[in-house]
Parts: sequence; structure tokens; C-alpha cells
Amino acid sequence: MRLIYLHGPPASGKYTIAKILESKIGARNFHNHLTIDVARSLFPYGSREFWDLTRALRMLSLQAVAPDPDAIVVFTTCYSRPESDPSVAAMEELARESGGDFLPVYLQCRAAELEHRVTDPSRRGTAKIGSVEDLRRFLDRWNCVPVPRPNCISVVTEGRSAEECAGEIEQRLSLRSAPGRT
Repeated sequence: MRLIYLHGPPASGKYTIAKILESKIGARNFHNHLTIDVARSLFPYGSREFWDLTRALRMLSLQAVAPDPDAIVVFTTCYSRPESDPSVAAMEELARESGGDFLPVYLQCRAAELEHRVTDPSRRGTAKIGSVEDLRRFLDRWNCVPVPRPNCISVVTEGRSAEECAGEIEQRLSLRSAPGRT
């Protein structure tokens, strides 16, 4: 398994770029809100039980696909240092133990652009942050920075299409298109 750890602040383009990579190279898109939605149905958001279940679901899912040497998985999330470090280390270890790669990609975007994007109608009806006020609270609380790994690449998403950003990721990580895909 090649695990692309696609991280960045809310509205930086993670899910949109992951969907393009899914279509373009046949990557499996592991959208972090899937586990959040399950945990939220059972526990109060943010509680210890909520985060324990969220982490367990994520790891169980990745463990299921890790033995597939041809799998490319795009895992989208908002990484915050140091809070996210144990989860990142566990994902990295899982990828490497299975003979795969851990490929961190940070999506970079100025706060003013994030504020513009966060109110986009496409975010309505999701569990995503949808207001400038909520975004500012999030950014004040969490340390959204690149994962501190020598192989972490940064991709600027501001002023560029999601297709351009996905193409840059594909090129910089030397990802090949899946057979039958363009």
C-alpha cells in the first residue's frame, strides 16, 4: 500500500483533490469524515470515546487494505502537531511494515483564501466547517502544519485548480495512472 497522507487546514482542497486522484490514478479515497460520522452517531463529538473510536476505525480500515501492494490510498485529514503525531506514527508504521510507503502531502493556502472557500455552497449539508467564525476558531485551536517528515511535500492550492494540484502530486510522488484511466 502506498498511503498518501493528504493534510491541510479546512477548505484547503483535500477532499476535492483526493476525488481527482481517485478518478485519475485509481487511488482509494479514505475521506476522514466517514469515521467521524460513525463515531458522532455513538458519542458526543470531541469526547475521549469519540476520538478513540475514530482512530480505531481508521486504523482497522487501513489494516484491511495494507497487504495490497498495488493499493494507493489517499487519507485526508487536518493534521495538528503534536496532537496528531501518535496517529500519524501508527499509520506510517503500518504502511512501512506492509512493505509500502507513507507519503505525506501538505496542502498550503492563505487564511484569507480558506475563509473565502469555507462558505462555498458545496460544503453545506456536510459535517465540514462552513463558516468563517468556525474556521477561525479551528485555526486558533489547532496547529495545522506540514507533517515533520523529510519526504513531506507541500502543494500550494491557492490560485490553482484542483486538477493542477492533483497533477503536481501525481508527478512529484511518481504515481502512475491506473490501467484504463487517463
